[in-house]
Amino acid sequence: MRLVVSAFRRLHQSLRARVLAPTAILFAVTLAAMVAAAVKLYASEMERGQLERAELFAANVAGGVTNAMLLGEQKEIPAILGVVAGHRTDLKSISLLRRDGRVAVSTDRSLVGTRIWEGRHFDVPTLIQSPKGNRATFAVIHPMPNGERCAACHGGDSHVNGWLDLRFTRAPALAAQAELARTMGVSAGVALLVLLVIAWWLLGREAVAPLQRLVAIMRRAEAGDLAVRADEGRPDELGVAARGFDATLAALRRSQLELEAFYRERMVRADRFAAVGEMASGLAHEIKNPLAGLSGALELLAEDVGPNAEQSELVSDMRHQVARLAHTMESLLSYARPPKAHMRSTDLNATLERVLFLIRQQTRGGALDVQAQLDPAVPAVHADPSQLEQVFLNICLNACQAMNGAGGALTVRSRAAEGRVTVEVEDTGPGIPERLRANIFKPFFTTKRQGNGLGLAISARIVAEHGGHIAYRCPPSGGTVFAVTLQPARLGERAAPEHAA
Repeated sequence: MRLVVSAFRRLHQSLRARVLAPTAILFAVTLAAMVAAAVKLYASEMERGQLERAELFAANVAGGVTNAMLLGEQKEIPAILGVVAGHRTDLKSISLLRRDGRVAVSTDRSLVGTRIWEGRHFDVPTLIQSPKGNRATFAVIHPMPNGERCAACHGGDSHVNGWLDLRFTRAPALAAQAELARTMGVSAGVALLVLLVIAWWLLGREAVAPLQRLVAIMRRAEAGDLAVRADEGRPDELGVAARGFDATLAALRRSQLELEAFYRERMVRADRFAAVGEMASGLAHEIKNPLAGLSGALELLAEDVGPNAEQSELVSDMRHQVARLAHTMESLLSYARPPKAHMRSTDLNATLERVLFLIRQQTRGGALDVQAQLDPAVPAVHADPSQLEQVFLNICLNACQAMNGAGGALTVRSRAAEGRVTVEVEDTGPGIPERLRANIFKPFFTTKRQGNGLGLAISARIVAEHGGHIAYRCPPSGGTVFAVTLQPARLGERAAPEHAA
């Protein structure tokens, strides 16, 4: 039983078996029906022909016996019947019956003197398919008229002196039918076998072998060989599948190259982080304390200088440079050793309002138009409020500096769509030159004289740590639009209280 189940499972897993098994059954049923119909039709035609020939033969024999009786040669009738019976292989017996129904002469001597058709009279030639229920034989009864007309008989039928009873066997016809059935069955079996062999070969050549090659190529691709190709130029569905697989592999190769480039960039950035961290640590120890002392000394010097305009301006410039150096050190330390984010549900619109308040304070008296288009339906986001404020403050300050204080508009929008929250910061400045666009998020890259090139790099890192994405676009009409996408707060997470500036 286990062997049968195992064999059935193997057949079920074979494409040839799953296709050819129902095909073979369909072919077999169709051929069997065709053979049965052909044999039945042939048997019907053969039996009808045999009956017609038997009736014609019976009429001829009856005519011959009638002539012999009219010529007074009754003694020759047994010999005549014997000779006639010898010329037909399907003729079992010929009997001459008297008017009382007794057998007068017969080629079967056991029938002489018996009554075959007790109480029955046949005025016309009659065909009886199954005498006494015997399907193997049939009988033809032919009347023997006496030549006188019977006025009392309806239709003017003539009197009969007796009947001629001819018994035929169906054995030759049945044998011919059986032979035909065997021949057609063998032919159908051979045809079925040939069809199955052809179908097996065609299925193997047109489906199984190409599928096996495609599976082998898929396994090579799974092993890491993405340079393989499955397309063999076939115009059918397998060719379409192979070309689709090749297109998928091509996309995978492109993705692999992009991932390799991305990870190379990340490795370079990690090396930069490590180098900056080491450098920042060293600079913090070597420069921080001298800077503090220098800043204090400059404050005392500013008090001693007094109203001397020339010296006061020089001391003020020195204090500005020391403050700028301290700010650069803080940015460097922030980039090298980012503080741990305290993630919680944060009111995004409140954070943006606080950032815009600071921007308005810094640009007070200028021609800059600061606009807020904040959607009140924006949900809270999962973020660190202080770090989020730093990101948008950096972007907005960069936008204001790009417009060079010569006027323009700064527009901040918030909206929610497709399960994400997006903030757009748009300015009307000159936009980012195309040659510089690939470098704006790299550390220490800047086009400003007073910048250190860490603002956007720190912002991009903070957004990435929040599970978001930062991008930009430069519309053809001018200006730049930065878009920051963030994750909404989890369901049930309450927003932390925000303090207005």
